[in-house]
Amino acid sequence: RFAASRARGIPSPSAYILSSGQSRRPLCGRRRRSLGVAGMAAFSSACGAASVPGALGTKSGQPPQSGVALAYVVFLGLAGAIYHFVAEGEFSAIVTMAVLFQCLAMLLLCLQSFSSGSAGGISARALGLEALALCCRLSSTTWLDGYLPVDASGDWIFQATDICTLVLVVALLVYVLVVQRGSYEEAEDSLPVLPLVLGSFLLGALLHADLNSRPLFDALWMAGLFIGVVAVIPQFW
Repeated sequence: RFAASRARGIPSPSAYILSSGQSRRPLCGRRRRSLGVAGMAAFSSACGAASVPGALGTKSGQPPQSGVALAYVVFLGLAGAIYHFVAEGEFSAIVTMAVLFQCLAMLLLCLQSFSSGSAGGISARALGLEALALCCRLSSTTWLDGYLPVDASGDWIFQATDICTLVLVVALLVYVLVVQRGSYEEAEDSLPVLPLVLGSFLLGALLHADLNSRPLFDALWMAGLFIGVVAVIPQFW
């Protein structure tokens, strides 16, 4: 079907994932070859959203079921509303959905930790890596269009969701390292993260795309993607 569509001059859905300039329009040429980066980002965020609550969650204490149910209802409602009324069903909204569920995962982790009154089982190093990954991505997406969805959700919703996730991560870090320092299992959270960070920045510098046409911020966005992938490793150490 896509071959027939190209024969009639109709761009395939993948042409709409990312914007490479100031205007929201289909991508072509060398820009289209970089669309795999968007898929990597969406996959990384979705995997993080699926794994963080189970990987980082404490073993003692459970969040109130009403609070968990409310969080799911609110985020599923937001996702549906954004997809249908803001993105108007555009395929590129999958990237926004990914960061929404990442934010939901961090909210569930906060609910579980705060309700249990303990920081046991949570890796502060994993949270630190997640915060660094979000900062690297936001250094690009808050003022450049290269790695944003081309639909209307990329105007501000995408960035606002990442900012909310970052606020939750920082709040949880403060809770673990300050409020509940006594229950934080520091001796077990011992994985050296500096090699992971340096390796991510090196790979970002070597493998980044050029959708921003600014090598520094292209590399920072790519490094943020790699850091987000390895952020869960300290939890399993």
